[in-house]
Amino acid sequence: MALKNRVPKSLRGPVGLLSIVVALLGVIIGYIYLLFGLSLYFKLVPQMESTMTTTESLVVIAGGVVFFGIGYAGWRGFNYFAY
Repeated sequence: MALKNRVPKSLRGPVGLLSIVVALLGVIIGYIYLLFGLSLYFKLVPQMESTMTTTESLVVIAGGVVFFGIGYAGWRGFNYFAY
């Protein structure tokens, strides 16, 4: 039995809405982290040049990619429950 069939019809709408919120937040936060990490990696923020190492900037980039993955999972959940 599919997961969609186990969820009651009355909860499919709220679960779909929650999934789209997760998707939007994941993409927005992932975008911010990714761009901030790239700007740290390429030393485009002069104030942070002496405080952040290359490894730390790569960790920020990886966090952005993880948030993009969470956003994608939320999008898939929205498509699964909304239709």
